[in-house]
Amino acid sequence: MTGVNQLGSLCRLGIVAALLLSAVSLLADPIVDIHEENLIQSKTVFSVTAAILVEAGCVLWLLRRWRTPSLFVLWIMGMHLVTYPLFLTLVWLAINLQPALAVAAGEGAIVVIEGSLIYLICRYAPSAKAQQPAPSIFKSIFVSLAGNACSAAAFPLLVMVAGW
Repeated sequence: MTGVNQLGSLCRLGIVAALLLSAVSLLADPIVDIHEENLIQSKTVFSVTAAILVEAGCVLWLLRRWRTPSLFVLWIMGMHLVTYPLFLTLVWLAINLQPALAVAAGEGAIVVIEGSLIYLICRYAPSAKAQQPAPSIFKSIFVSLAGNACSAAAFPLLVMVAGW
């Protein structure tokens, strides 16, 4: 039985590694993709909003067996009203680094912040699934990492679709 569990864990780790190391997600560079002159264009707003919805859907799907509040997607979208400007600020502050390193540092900080916020939301917001356990802080950070990887992979595709 432990061999099956180890194989399942190895498979999950492989999926996360594939998401993080895919060529598409490496193209998700807001320094290159979003320039100052087209920051407020409807294409950019659509791409960012759709990428955040992809992330929210991924987080919702990964936490489907855990206690989550009603309208959890709205909680996540509201959380991004704070964390996305914070991400852009962190990238701007680290602009003296290489662009890829600045984005990686900003994403790393945001993953931990969003994971902590997801943990707090699931633990303290009223839930219809009160009998189920709340996710741990480590599970919440892992879910945030997977959601951000999905969002990063979807963003360049959404920019390309919005450009058509």
